[in-house]
Parts: sequence; C-alpha cells; structure tokens
Amino acid sequence: MKRLLAAAIGTLGCAAASVALVGCSGGGHTAAPASSTTPSASTGTNAQVKVGGTDLSGVNPASVTCVRTGGKIDIGSGSTGGAQQALAVVMTDEANPKVQSVALVVDGNALAVSDNMGAKVGSASVAVDGKTYTITGQAQGADMKNPMAGMITKDFTIKVSCG
Repeated sequence: MKRLLAAAIGTLGCAAASVALVGCSGGGHTAAPASSTTPSASTGTNAQVKVGGTDLSGVNPASVTCVRTGGKIDIGSGSTGGAQQALAVVMTDEANPKVQSVALVVDGNALAVSDNMGAKVGSASVAVDGKTYTITGQAQGADMKNPMAGMITKDFTIKVSCG
C-alpha cells in the first residue's frame, strides 16, 4: 500500500510539474524547440471535470489549459478560491492517444492513474471526437483525513477541447 501511495503522490508531482513547466515561460527569452514541432497551447477549452459524477468544485473550467508538445498532450489546471482541487493529464498526441498519467487533487486527497515501473494505479482511457478529448477512468489514492483506511477510488470524466 505504501508503494501505491508513493506512486500516486509521485505521479501527481510529476504530472503537475510537467504541466507547469510546459505552460510557463518568462523574461522574454526564447528557446529553440527540442524537435521540429512547435508547441501549441490553448485555454478556454470548454472543459468539464467531474469526479464521482459531480463537477470538481474549485477548478474553473475556463482555467484548464491544453498544451501539445513533443508528441504529448498535457492538460492541467490549478484550484481557484482557496479550494484544494487540481488536475493534470499527460497523454500521447497521436490518432489513438493513450493516457500516460492522470493526477487529481480532490478534497485535499491526491489521486492518480499511472502505470510506471510495474506499479499500476487506477485506470484511464481516452475517446477522441475531432479536437475534443474525453478521458474517463478511476483514480486511486489515500484518504488523507483517514490514511489508515486504505486506498480510495474515484470515477472521473474530463472532457476538453484542444486547438
């Protein structure tokens, strides 16, 4: 159980860092792209984020960003209004994309989907309709209010348009 919790927390950190690094720049400096593709970013993605069948409060759908770079699609948003909610998704940018990781913060609990180094946590799949991606699955993590209770599992649906 400790390994799964560590994997969930590690995935959340890595996915959040990935979205933050891809979405941030400053100082007016420009860097040469790592590949021949130019990153594209979009906001105002008409996002819908549901956990357990209800909207994830504290995440403003208008703040959800979608960044395409390096053969990946990174989707992310932080919380608004002091709520401890966030999301980060990393998936492949191809005709039939595959979800590589999902990290959600729900009511202060870090939940994850990951399949790294043989430690599988949760599950996720993605459906594509034009530029709209619908990611569904089950994320797992620890109940931080009662860590001894074991792992918790939450169903989620994330729908986002990436330009």
